Amino acid sequence: MKHEVADSGITLALGGIGIRGALNIGLLQAIAEAKIPIKKVVATGISAMIGAHFALGRDPGELLPRITQFLEENRRSMWEIEQLGGLTAGEKRMAARSMSYFLRESLFCRANLTRMGVFSWELVEANLSQAFGASTLSDLKIPFAVSVVDIARGEETLLSEGSIVDLVRAGIAFPGLFPPVEIRGHRYVSSATYCGLPLFSLNDADRPILAVLYPERREARRPRSMIEVLARVDEIRGNVLTQQILSKADRVIRLRAPGGSNWSSFRRLERAIPLVRQACMEEISGWNADGLTRWPLQSS
Repeated sequence: MKHEVADSGITLALGGIGIRGALNIGLLQAIAEAKIPIKKVVATGISAMIGAHFALGRDPGELLPRITQFLEENRRSMWEIEQLGGLTAGEKRMAARSMSYFLRESLFCRANLTRMGVFSWELVEANLSQAFGASTLSDLKIPFAVSVVDIARGEETLLSEGSIVDLVRAGIAFPGLFPPVEIRGHRYVSSATYCGLPLFSLNDADRPILAVLYPERREARRPRSMIEVLARVDEIRGNVLTQQILSKADRVIRLRAPGGSNWSSFRRLERAIPLVRQACMEEISGWNADGLTRWPLQSS
């Protein structure tokens, strides 16, 4: 899979939490087919894995079997509630100082929250090693960076140093799911924690910037518990923040649910990705060739 890289090319900002990130496979396949020049790929969440594979000059679709197999094998650990529990004396003192700590310790699944993550990195090391092997940044066909949060500094930053496996791990280190990743003395987690699109650290030198928005699944029923209320509030916060920073992108592709159906299940990815690819190709086909470096406005 060959890509054209040029200083005058576009910067791809790949986000999307969970399954939405995997849909970027369709976008990247459309970009490659249209032979659009790319000067940089910036990614976070599962898109870090997909973006790195693409930046190595490979077809990101090759990762789909790995992604679906992982989700199938671990879905129970990821989505089933294990147990609730009370607070110890020390935890009560902490709770008195932090409402956020109190809510998460007393209402969420303590079996998971007393650990750094539901999963250990050993669970995915084999997959990452098989996908990227000993590939280094010098093997990249396209410059690649991962959007992460430096825990100590509390700042979002673009990480482009270290092995490709380390960068991918940092990109998918969603707090609570995987432990933070330490690189050169700093501990990082995915920036998808607070925003689905990695646009904060991009600047004028990265323009023109292309981002893709995927539809959100709306839950019509009323929340049944405090946990559902908190989860919904966090989703709303993330969506509002994403909308606020969209102005940093020169072109935004807004996609509808592929096929008009519930695309959010990983079991539907194999059917949804070609639909995303087709929708992106239709959008791309309407762009003026010389508009690649002079996009004046976002697409509607």
